[in-house]
Amino acid sequence: MIVRLKAGSLVHGGETLARHEGRVVFLRGAAPGDWVEAELSGGAGRFERARALRVVERGGARVDPPCPIVDSCGGCPVQQVSYQAQLAAKSELTADALERIGGFARGSYQLSPIVPAAKQFHYRRRARMHRAGQGRWGFAQAGESGVYPVGECLLFEPELQQLADLVRGAGDLPGVADLGLLSGSSGKGAIDLHGEITPGLRKRAEKLLSLEQVKGVTLSGTPSSARAHGVPTFASSGTPCSARANGVPIFELLGDPVIADPPLPNGARLRARPDTFTQANRSMVPLLQAEVLRAVGDAPRVLELFCGSGTLTLPLLGGGRSVTAVESAGPALALLRRSADEAGLAVHLIAGDAAEIARGFTGQIDAVLLDPPRTGAAAAVKALKAPRVVYVSCEAPTLARDGKLLAQSGYKLVKAVPLDLFPQTAHFEIVATFERGVAQR
Repeated sequence: MIVRLKAGSLVHGGETLARHEGRVVFLRGAAPGDWVEAELSGGAGRFERARALRVVERGGARVDPPCPIVDSCGGCPVQQVSYQAQLAAKSELTADALERIGGFARGSYQLSPIVPAAKQFHYRRRARMHRAGQGRWGFAQAGESGVYPVGECLLFEPELQQLADLVRGAGDLPGVADLGLLSGSSGKGAIDLHGEITPGLRKRAEKLLSLEQVKGVTLSGTPSSARAHGVPTFASSGTPCSARANGVPIFELLGDPVIADPPLPNGARLRARPDTFTQANRSMVPLLQAEVLRAVGDAPRVLELFCGSGTLTLPLLGGGRSVTAVESAGPALALLRRSADEAGLAVHLIAGDAAEIARGFTGQIDAVLLDPPRTGAAAAVKALKAPRVVYVSCEAPTLARDGKLLAQSGYKLVKAVPLDLFPQTAHFEIVATFERGVAQR
């Protein structure tokens, strides 16, 4: 059904809020204030979903999106919204989630102005692309099963775009379900090929490795092949050159796929691989690190959960501070160990589940720092007892949910700082500080 709708405010996920015949409509492809013709695509209960087909009257927040495939790709759901309006919406979404889900009234804590991105386009250093057929790779819209092929992505930094072009020029890569790309500041990058590891795939990986711009390649077995042999997809600890189960390869490294960033003030260099997580926005990582350092303050003993390869850990090291860092992914933990040892910095690393470690941790700590995945860390936060908790989140609703759990344990939300690490998308980061024994504002 084609209907005429007026787009309201942006909501989580990058859609705008509209109404039709008394029902809430989550409208994709519009900017706040737009009048659009839209196609209703169904829904449940009191809401429906719709896609904008034509702008009848432009709202004040609308801009012309520079990407010619923005409506098909799905990677930049708010590219038609002015950047100032994006920032205002993300700040409002932070306050709304904390109040509506977490129960933290506006004015009861300090909500800092959102930190804008240094670059609105060409900022991504990493990406994971999915097979789109015939040697093409692309992205899938949320809720869609198909993959739209993407040639040039306006969010990729030039080095990452060059890496994507090289992979596309390598042909179909049979057996590869998806691929990870990671660019380095030196101009060289690394590639992760995710699929059935066969002699043919290994040969294609070696061909990619022969290219001057490719520093290394990781081959990671598909979940189906790994599960069929009773093993995890990735090696559980360390950074082996290969791993096998019942004679079947599930993990291999070719060349040196580790990308090291320039040194921090304490001499540490953050490392990443294309098959491990690292923050995508290279230019915003220093601002995120600085905000976390301010939030942790002078706490001399810090427990960090979900530390990954050390994006937030490494800046904390040195100066007499004691840091214990917990991570379940062995390859990421090994990268952190390498970075700390290279700089001569002490850190105690624990491999394991964050919630289990938090529940059983008996050491003295002054602050807990955690940066969980998008799903949050409900089980872990229930076990926290430190005077201060610094929670870094890329999902405001789960931060609010976990913050409510902290409040039930006697914590007060003191400060929340949103940072826009993902312009043109619905995502952003928040650094929230909770403390015990602090009077409500």
